[in-house]
Amino acid sequence: MSDLVRTQVLLEKKQRDELNEIARKDGKSFSELVRDILNAALRQRLYNDMQLAAEQLRDSYEAGGELTDLNSLDGEDFINV
Repeated sequence: MSDLVRTQVLLEKKQRDELNEIARKDGKSFSELVRDILNAALRQRLYNDMQLAAEQLRDSYEAGGELTDLNSLDGEDFINV
């Protein structure tokens, strides 16, 4: 397991109760459940950021110019040994 750092977070009572119930049902500790939820949220955020970057690159690619100029290169002409 990675290095863990004790962190204090204030939750609403309802949030804490719901998380405790989920942890109990899943057979996990409260801390483990919170780490799992945070990791999922962080992965989703990274995915969203990557998707946005890909969409922005796609717009540049479809607009033509520098990115599409490489399509005209012939592999045989490119590698002259």
